This record gives sequence, structure tokens and C-alpha cells, in this order.
Amino acid sequence: MLAPLRHRDFRLLFIGQTISMVGNQLYSVALPFQILALKGTPLQLGTGFAFFATAQLLTILFGGALVDRLPRRTVILTMDLLSTIVVTIVAALGLTHHLQIPHLYVLSAFFGATFSFYTPALSAIMPELIPSDVLVPGNVLRGVSRQTAQIVGPLIGGVIVATAGPPWAFAIDAATFAVSFVVFVFASQPEREPAPRKPLLAEIKEGFAYTFSISWVWVSIVGFAVTNGFFFAGLTVALPILVLRVLHGTAATYGIIGAFAGAGEIAGGLIAGNLQFRNLLVGTYVFSALLGLAFAIFGIAPVLPVVLAGGFAFNLCLVASNTHWDSALQKLVPRNLLGRVTSVDYFGSYLVAPIAPVIAASVLQRYGPSSIFLVGGLLTFVYWTLAIAILRPDRRVT
Repeated sequence: MLAPLRHRDFRLLFIGQTISMVGNQLYSVALPFQILALKGTPLQLGTGFAFFATAQLLTILFGGALVDRLPRRTVILTMDLLSTIVVTIVAALGLTHHLQIPHLYVLSAFFGATFSFYTPALSAIMPELIPSDVLVPGNVLRGVSRQTAQIVGPLIGGVIVATAGPPWAFAIDAATFAVSFVVFVFASQPEREPAPRKPLLAEIKEGFAYTFSISWVWVSIVGFAVTNGFFFAGLTVALPILVLRVLHGTAATYGIIGAFAGAGEIAGGLIAGNLQFRNLLVGTYVFSALLGLAFAIFGIAPVLPVVLAGGFAFNLCLVASNTHWDSALQKLVPRNLLGRVTSVDYFGSYLVAPIAPVIAASVLQRYGPSSIFLVGGLLTFVYWTLAIAILRPDRRVT
């Protein structure tokens, strides 16, 4: 698992990403509670996350095409720098008591757009930083960044939001982006074969054509589109409402749930790094099916120990599934198409994300937040169980 750290540029990426991820976890606690502190409704909370998802969908395909054109290191550094500037502005507005809910909508949209460039660049640069035989451990270590951040970040974020207020959490998030930029700027620019230039739309079309010519790719993306809508709605809207109205908790309670989820990610990373499936797609589908059962745990009983168990189990399965899936794409997709296929993957995976939080806000007012977790978990389990039985990835992909 530690072999990728022998490579200097990967070490720099790992350090910068870990620091930035801690800041992102502070942001994930601060945003919903800042909206609610400004007297926002569940619908406004859902709308804020819908702005993120809409901006992401509008830009993700262009982001993937540009990542296959531009130096990926440059894309990562640019996104870190822009994030530093924008989040600093939002923090300043909050600290001077000028922050309003529309400002948070703009911030969510901005992060949705930067996600469209940063995420494909981060995935596509991996084969340029480390050899192919350590890609799975490299992706596990990337997961360790998220896992460490998800334990430390929500705890720190919960305390900061509960004591100093959300604007200070935004300010620290901005500082972590700046540190990430400074660290990765010392990485060398990876060399790669320049691809023939085509019109941007033609390159996007080429990425779509490849994606839908490979059955295991598009079947997986359809599954992610169906199930991620429930996950997005559940974790962004239903969970904060569950904490406040059912568990009668605070931002600190929300942070503790996030910390248990981070512990689950560590367990998932250890499983994926040391007990990985020989066939990466089989691993993806098995852990995705188990992910549905873990998601349903949130809705079984509205008591804190059950919710903590759900957070742990959900993130364990999530990181194990994502690690196998990312590694499958990086190993089996041609390198000059990897950015575009990754962007199509995210486009499809989050296709219903803009409307999912808004629908969830309406559903939970009538049926309660637990209903989203139970229905979404059952549907997820059924889909991926059928995918294993029908697609038979163990026979189709070696």
C-alpha cells in the first residue's frame, strides 16, 4: 500500500490533497448549518446542493475534454488557486455579517464547476505519477486522504461551527486550498504524448462513443445515476434534518457522524488495498450492492448509535467500491481517453443530482427522512445484485 509514496510527485499530490480534504469536510459541515442559521428552509437547503449538481453537470463534459488536452498538473493548481480566492470572499462576507443565502448558492455552483475540472484531472494524472502495477494502492492512498479528512474534518468543523460559527470554517477551508496549491506547485510536469487536436465538441463526442461501446462501462454508469440520486439527497438534505429534528442534535452531532463515516472509509481502504478482488469490476459491484444495505441502516431506527453504524458501514463500502471502479477505468480505458471517460462517468453518475435534493426536501416533509434511506438502500442493493447476475463481469473482463 505504501509503494506509491516512493514517487516524489505522488507524495506531493497526496500531502496537498489530504490537507485540502480536511478543509472540504469543514465546508461540508458549515454549508448546511450556515443556510439553516440564515433561517433557510429544507427546500432552500436542497436548492443549495442542487446548484452544485447543476453547475457540475453543465461543465463536466467540457472539463473532461480539456483535461485530456491540457497539462493535468496545471488544471489541479488552477482549481486550488481559484477555490482559495472564492472561499476567502465568502468567509469575509460571513465574518462581516453580509453573507446571504444567494451567496451560498453561488459558492455551491462554483464548487460544482471546479469539481468538473479537478476530479477528472486528479484521476487522469494518476497513471502519469505512478506505474500501473501500483495504481490500486495509489487509489487506496487517495482514499486515505479522504478517510483521514473525514475523521478529523467533521469533528473540527462541528466544534468550529457550534462555537465560532460557519464563517470561520469557510476561512479555514480557504487556507487549506492555499496550502494544497503551494505544496503541489513543486511537483514536476508529467510528460505525455500530445494527442491530435480536434474541435472540443468532437472530442466530447469521441468520449461518449467509447463509453457506450463498452457494456460494463455504461451499465455501471446507469447504475450510479440511479443510486447516487438517493445518496446525494440522503446525505445532503435528509441527514442534517434527521440530526436536528429527529435526533435533536447539533452541528457537533453531525460532525461525530462524519467522523464515524471517516473511520468506515479507513476500514474500506484497508480492505480494498489488502484484500482486493482479482477482477476489479466484481469488487465494484459487490461493494456497491452492500452499499445499498449500509445506506438503509440510516433509516432503520432514529437513534444515534444506529446512525453512527450506518455512517461507518456506508463509507466502508463506498471507498471499497470507488477504489475498484477507479482502478478499473485507469487500467482498462486508453490513457488519451481517460479524462473524457471519467467526465462521462461523473456526468451520468450525477445526472439526477440537481433535482434529487429538491425532491427529497418535499418527500421528507411528508414521510420523514428515514424513508429516503430505506427506499434508496433497497433499490441500490437490488440493482447491483442483478448487475452481477446478468452482466457476469467475472467472465467478460479479465
